[in-house]
Amino acid sequence: MKAKKNEKIQDLIIDKYYEELENEALEKLDFNGALLEKLKLLKNKLEPMNESPLVKIDIQKVIEDGMRAKAKKQEKVNFLLFLLLSFLVFTTYVLLININGFGFFVRLQILFGTLMPWILIPAALIFSKGKV
Repeated sequence: MKAKKNEKIQDLIIDKYYEELENEALEKLDFNGALLEKLKLLKNKLEPMNESPLVKIDIQKVIEDGMRAKAKKQEKVNFLLFLLLSFLVFTTYVLLININGFGFFVRLQILFGTLMPWILIPAALIFSKGKV
């Protein structure tokens, strides 16, 4: 019961501080002015905040810059991966030509040219889950 009375007194003091309550209602209650003094001190400390200009942050621009940086990093990684795989395929072709001759390379190209579409298209559909 006493806790509810204290909360009610605090609410009345805050109402008085913001001038939403007449002094008569507060005078009927027995209280010390400690909370009212704390509110006044807090107001004095926060006064400079009202005078300083507000800092405006464009959150949308920050998010877009972050996404742009992430995309740029991903492009660099993809480009390096492409270069590495291209170099690997090229050196493999050169080694196969040196070891087995040019005729083997031609047969290998014909085999890849006919089988790769039959392998890559279904694989792309499976891994993209139908989003082609």
